[in-house]
Amino acid sequence: MKRLLVLLVVVASLAGNAWLAWRLWTGSGATRTAQSSGERIVMRTPGGLLEVSTVTAEERFDSSTEHTVLGVPVGRTVASVRVPTVYRYHVPLASEWTLRQSGEALIVVAPKVRPTVPVAIDTGRMEAFSAGVWSPFTGEAAVAALRRSISERLEKKAGSPELLLLQRESARHTVTEFVRKWVLEQPRWKGATAPTVLVFFEDEPLGREAGPLFERMP
Repeated sequence: MKRLLVLLVVVASLAGNAWLAWRLWTGSGATRTAQSSGERIVMRTPGGLLEVSTVTAEERFDSSTEHTVLGVPVGRTVASVRVPTVYRYHVPLASEWTLRQSGEALIVVAPKVRPTVPVAIDTGRMEAFSAGVWSPFTGEAAVAALRRSISERLEKKAGSPELLLLQRESARHTVTEFVRKWVLEQPRWKGATAPTVLVFFEDEPLGREAGPLFERMP
């Protein structure tokens, strides 16, 4: 089921990128040549971070410690921690964003999405336990050691390709809403039809192509 979910997310992301690519390269008056008549727009922002998406999950962590006496195995202590987790993602708001208007489209290449760390956990709902013959003596220390490792393990998972892909379209939607709100507040579009906002992230294939293209455009 997990693999199927990831596959569906990949397909949806690819389909979304394909549609955006079609709009960028063939629609709304856009062009791939340096002779584009598109207009470059500088968008000023106050700086800071824009939170773009969250992923909630219940994470479980396990550890197993083997015990020996004179090299002879005498049992193990198993520790487990389960905790509700919220992964948050953001993009940095630089002092200026450079956008590109081409026909009825406003094309945005946003900074790549980054995980917000440390990852948020609900300590009030954390569950921990230990098991094994020696757990009455070693269980508490094993659970404590496992708890200390959680923050680092969650940070690593937050930056994994799987979770970054899972949140990407939600992040794209947030950035689109952010730019659209800014556009509607500008005097130049008062009383006019707002342009269609197309958002790419700079670490996406289309974003990497669009960025240099903007630089070549007059």
